[in-house]
Amino acid sequence: MAPGRKPKVPSRTTTNQTSRKGSQSTQESPETVAFPVEVQQMLLDAFRRAFPFDEHHDVKAAIQQVKGRLFLRDFTAAFSNQDYLDAYALRWSASRALGYSDVFLHGDLQEVWLGGATSVATAHEPQSTSATTVACIGGGGGAEVAACAVAARSYSLSKVEVHAIDIADWSNCLTKLENALSTPPPLSAYASERLKAANKPLVMRDQLEVRFSQHDILSVTKTDLRDLLGGVHLCTIMFALNELFSTSISRTTAFLLALTDIMQLGSWLLVVDSPGSYSEVKLGQGQDARTKQYPMKWLLDHTLLEVASDENSKWKKHVADESRWFRLNPSLKYTMELENMRYQIHLYQRIGEAR
Repeated sequence: MAPGRKPKVPSRTTTNQTSRKGSQSTQESPETVAFPVEVQQMLLDAFRRAFPFDEHHDVKAAIQQVKGRLFLRDFTAAFSNQDYLDAYALRWSASRALGYSDVFLHGDLQEVWLGGATSVATAHEPQSTSATTVACIGGGGGAEVAACAVAARSYSLSKVEVHAIDIADWSNCLTKLENALSTPPPLSAYASERLKAANKPLVMRDQLEVRFSQHDILSVTKTDLRDLLGGVHLCTIMFALNELFSTSISRTTAFLLALTDIMQLGSWLLVVDSPGSYSEVKLGQGQDARTKQYPMKWLLDHTLLEVASDENSKWKKHVADESRWFRLNPSLKYTMELENMRYQIHLYQRIGEAR
């Protein structure tokens, strides 16, 4: 779901040629996946348990309804009832959760999770002080929440507090997903004691805390934005910033400038979006000769590294990659089709003087 403004439309970069059912691209070699396939399967199983459509609820019909409304950009109708929200999470958030987990666990993001000012930790030694706090702009669909659970497990974090912020009411979906991620899967009554002892959830219940706020992020006042984002260690905007810029360059710029004022020194901003021409913003309408296409990454860098910085730098860019792939393991099993994920990634750290 696009952050605070419009839901995420299934990406044009995840078409049949990149689906698990199709063949992988021959032009680019698969990249190393940062977490074990066993954990990937546990994540998919959690989504399947969280959103168990029964015979009275036709999940395929619900998915088609959502897909059709998203295609028409009728976002209000696309998420007009709980079945549609659950269907979206089951069909699209699960794939994205795998990709986002891989993003979080890649080497160039380890410092975000393990290098916080509040603690010193390694992948084998859990943090012993305060929780890692994460705000996910547009994170209502659950993909970011699930990926944070994988990060908590993989980095042995003592606790991750995730605050998802979105324009539609995803609260019920996130409650179900949080429970599925932190509850062991059901076993047969005849399961052996060995199986029962080994049956663990993806993440322990006290390692993950999820809360949700329903807001249009472009309409939130700076005071309210401070309440939402003040003190967070990591803010994510996943497959959403281009949609925000397309809605309004001026309002999105104002949001990023307010975010700059609010984010504490040493905190991080992670932006992931569709690569290349799929993330371009048009300025001007129709046949207007002044119409120009601006790459989202240029608008982002211009806002954070030039406009926001003024005379003193406010952000340092740590990662900039215009095209990466997360490719699915063919052994994964799921009730829905899954897609590989191609994306661009930008990671910034808040530096300089706080205002």
